Parts: sequence; C-alpha cells; structure tokens
Amino acid sequence: MRGRNDWGAKIIALLTGTAMLWSLTACGQQQPDPTPTTTASTTTDTGQAAILLPNDGITLSQSTPLNKWTKLSAALENALNDDGFSDKDITTVKSKTLDDQTKAVTDYIDNRDDNRPATIIIAPVAQPDDTTRQYGDYITQTLRTSTDDTTGDDTTQAQQAASLSQALAKAKDDGIHVILVSNTIDGYTPDAYVGMSTIREIAHTQASLLADKLVLSKATKDNPKSIEILLPSNGDDTADQEAFAGIWEVLGPYFATGAAVSPSGLLNTTSDETSWNQITFTGTDKDSAQAALTTRLKTDTHTHQPIDGVLAMNDLVASGATAALADLGYEGTAADINPKITIGGIVDNIAGNKDLKKEKVPEPQKTESEQTEEPDGAEDTSGDDQSTPVVDDPAWPIVTGYGAYPSNLAAVVNGQQWSTGLERRDDYAKAIATASVALNDDRKLTSVKDLSLSGTTEMNGTQVPTIHLSLQSVSASNLKSALIDAGYISAADAGL
Repeated sequence: MRGRNDWGAKIIALLTGTAMLWSLTACGQQQPDPTPTTTASTTTDTGQAAILLPNDGITLSQSTPLNKWTKLSAALENALNDDGFSDKDITTVKSKTLDDQTKAVTDYIDNRDDNRPATIIIAPVAQPDDTTRQYGDYITQTLRTSTDDTTGDDTTQAQQAASLSQALAKAKDDGIHVILVSNTIDGYTPDAYVGMSTIREIAHTQASLLADKLVLSKATKDNPKSIEILLPSNGDDTADQEAFAGIWEVLGPYFATGAAVSPSGLLNTTSDETSWNQITFTGTDKDSAQAALTTRLKTDTHTHQPIDGVLAMNDLVASGATAALADLGYEGTAADINPKITIGGIVDNIAGNKDLKKEKVPEPQKTESEQTEEPDGAEDTSGDDQSTPVVDDPAWPIVTGYGAYPSNLAAVVNGQQWSTGLERRDDYAKAIATASVALNDDRKLTSVKDLSLSGTTEMNGTQVPTIHLSLQSVSASNLKSALIDAGYISAADAGL
C-alpha cells in the first residue's frame, strides 16, 4: 500500500506542477509589453499656422500676371497640409488694407490655442501703382512706419504700417513665430523672411537672357547686335534707376564697346548708369508701349531698321512691342532666329512629343544688296555719291517679357514673343511650409536640411534667415514643363 501511495503522490505533484506552469504561462500572455510604443508620446505637434495675405480681388481679365496672392494662398494651404497641418489648424485671412491685416493679427492672437505652437505667414498689404502691378503681386516693397516728410495717403499708410508692426511684435511676445513674405516693414524683425523678386532682378534676368540668346559675347563693333529697351515708368526716379541698373549691369559693357547698339540711338558708347531716363516711356497700357517702339523704329524711307532684340520688361509691354513690330512690317517669328526650331516643333514639344534643341543664334538675314560686294580693283562707277546703301532688314527680333500673362502665352507658342517669366510660386509655398514646421518645433532654420536658404537679410540690425528662389524663365522650349506640367496653366490657356 505504501508503494501505491508514493506513486499517487508523485502523480498528484506532477499534475499540480503542470497546472501551475499553465497558469503562469497564461498570466504571462496577459502581461503588457515591457516596451510599449505609443504615438501620442512620440509625435510632435505640428501646431497651427495663419496665412495672412493681401486680397487681390477677382481677376476677370486674361491680361494679368500669374503671380497673384490668391494663387499663393491656395498653394500655401496645400503645402501646409502636405507637411502635417490639419485644415482646422490653418487660418486663412485676406485683407484689403493694413488696418484689416492688423485686426486679423490681433484676432489670431486672441483666439488661438495658447498651449500649441503657431506661426503667422504674412505679406503686408502694399499699395503698388499701375506700373508695378504689371509685374504681378509679389514685387518686393518696403512699408515706411515714419510719418516724417509724408503727407496725405503716405502718412496714413505709414501710421497703419506702424500699427501692424506693433501687432506682429505682440504676436512674437506671445510666442507666435512670424514669417514675413515679400514686403517688409521698417523697424520690424520677423523670424524668417521670404524675399521675392524686385523689378531690378526681373530686368537683370531679361538682360541676361538677351545676352545669351544673341551671343553678345561674340558681337563686335563691326558686327553689333541691335537692342531696344522699353522701360515703363511711373514717374518714380528711384524705381526707374533700379530697373535700369539691373539691365545695365549686363548690357552696359556691350554698349560701351559698340558690340550692342540701340536702333533709336537713345543708347550709345557714351551711355552709362545715369542714362536710364533715355529709354523710359509713360503709360500703363499696351497702346503706350506700342507707340513708344513705333516711334523708335519708324523710318522716313519705309525700310526696316535691323533689330535683334527688344527688352520689354513685362508681358503688357511685350504685347505692345509685338503689335508695333507687326504694324511696321517686320516678318517671321522668334523661331526663325534658331533654324532648328519650327513652330510645328514648338507645338509638338508642348504636346510632349519631343524636345527642342536650340542652336547658336545666326546673324540677322541680309538683303541682296548688302551681300553683294565689289571685287578688289573694280572701277568705282558710282560717281561722287558715296552714301551708305539703305539697309532693309525686316527680320523679327527676340522679344522678352515677364509675368506669364495668359493673354500672351499664345504669342510665346507662335514665336512672336520669345520669353516670359514668373515666380516659382509652388516651390515658395513648399519652402514656407517647411519653415513653419521647423519654427513650430523650435528648430533653427539653418539646421533644416530640406530648406534651402539664400542667406540672411539685415532687418533692424538683425540677420534674418531668408528664402529666395531664382525666377522661372519660360519660352516655347520649356513652356510645357514649366507651366502646364507644373499645374500653373492648362493647355487651353496656352491656346492649344
């Protein structure tokens, strides 16, 4: 009996041990993971953002630039969404006046969630004149806050700018970051600055384009290139001088050597940076530009002065220039200047069928009388009349512009206008969104690898991190990729 009892005890002990093992195993399966991952504890709050841009109104005309505040606002909303901002965390306000903008800043300070990071993206409302508007909404302007030496509307704007500066300063005191876009305010220092184009930069870009396309580096006094510059003026000497400075920095050396000449004679080898008032014209419409170029090119002999390039500053002026050239009887298109490019090829390129390969710009076409030379030793039978033969060169020149006006895109496609240009709006929006995320995370912008800074801008004694992108030049050869594929326009906008 004792053996049986020992055997039974061993069985009971084994079963008890097995039951306990099962129990411990079951309890172990129910234990929480010793190293849990919770998104709430590791995810950074992207925060909030306010987009406070000027109200550019409703544009019904096609004769306006693509650089509009409304377009930038939409691009910013999309870019902020892509970088993690929810719709409810993005506030968008469009303001017609500086007073409206000041109220928008104050309201945002009062109504936002104080426990969350926030960034204000603001372009102070400016009052551009009709000439400046021809370049688009993004032209950089500085708002004065001092009322010294101001009267009337200027005094009112200065007072309003001072109020906006104070509101933005309060926002920073409350922990809100500020990104200033395009326009600056005297005496105010933001966390970051987005410096868009100046008229000087637009002028410099077009002059560089002309110098490249006309191969001015190989032009000489004996075989010069003929260039006419049309500078629309609003009567502001400082603005006119700045625009001309951008042009003269590129073309001045060629005029000085005679490698570049002005068909009108307004610029010559003695011209310098002070000659800006020689090539300005007044007027804010196409007819004014057309009249200016017609006056400069018209001859008493009804022949066509040779002209290789027209620097038209913006698309409105370019449309007047092409109208003048057509009325004066100039023939062909810009495509004729590069023999490897045809209008059919341009359309194929825009349709995505093939790329265009640009060749060196050839010399202007010569008339038969110019090509015929007397052989050495030939008897001169012309009598005493040694006058220079009349030159008739109706070849169509390169015409530059800026603004990417929808109304002008067909002219770019058919070759009447060689080029236009615009700001890289969507790229700016992406950069601003990246900067907003970094600021809300209290990171220095200089440490953000995905953000390309152009350097700094001194504001009120402080070096402010600056975002600045080069202008996008557009011609028939890249119109599809730069405008249509990028989503700025549709094929129908280009007349296709």
